[in-house]
Amino acid sequence: MVDDRTLPFKERAYKNYQEEMASLKKVEALLHTQEQSEVEEYREPLSIEERKEVTVLLSWGGPSDGYKVYFDQDGEAVAGCYFFADWFEYDEIKLRDEELDRVLSLYF
Repeated sequence: MVDDRTLPFKERAYKNYQEEMASLKKVEALLHTQEQSEVEEYREPLSIEERKEVTVLLSWGGPSDGYKVYFDQDGEAVAGCYFFADWFEYDEIKLRDEELDRVLSLYF
């Protein structure tokens, strides 16, 4: 991964995404003929984490909105967002702690 900090963040993220997808393809092909430990390009994950996403849908159609709440493996709410979607557009706004607490108290 080469991080060109002269680019705007979204462009940097997309460039890194493209490089990672190319690397995955290369590593996948190499793993057909070599052991994982022999593939220098293989990136050992720092961790593999699982979380549960629960959607509270408040409206559907045009527009649609609601909340997404994420829970860790122990069932604790760790993050949430408000989402809004309308005709091929979508955005999420991260909830602050007190907003997440309010959503949890009202809907869970």
